[in-house]
Amino acid sequence: MCDVLQFFRIFLFVLGGVFVAASVIYANHCCKKKGINMNTFSGLFEMWGMVFRFENKKLSILMLTAAFGGLCVAVIILVLTLWGQSQGCIFPINDRSMR
Repeated sequence: MCDVLQFFRIFLFVLGGVFVAASVIYANHCCKKKGINMNTFSGLFEMWGMVFRFENKKLSILMLTAAFGGLCVAVIILVLTLWGQSQGCIFPINDRSMR
């Protein structure tokens, strides 16, 4: 059971990371089309303003899903970890013996 929980924890972490990376790359692509520099605070505020005004529906849905979906995935990982530890599973973090 512990191996299955560890697999799902890693899978969800990687899935969340890939989804967030894809949304940032797409947001950068959309901002470059409009001439917005995402590397500045004003550019980030302008991009999030575009997201919340739903100027580009695909960008808005992707960014909001990545933000709130990432939060949900993090909560699920936390719940799986705490439940697994209560069942006796040990999830080594930065354990040299795993290498």
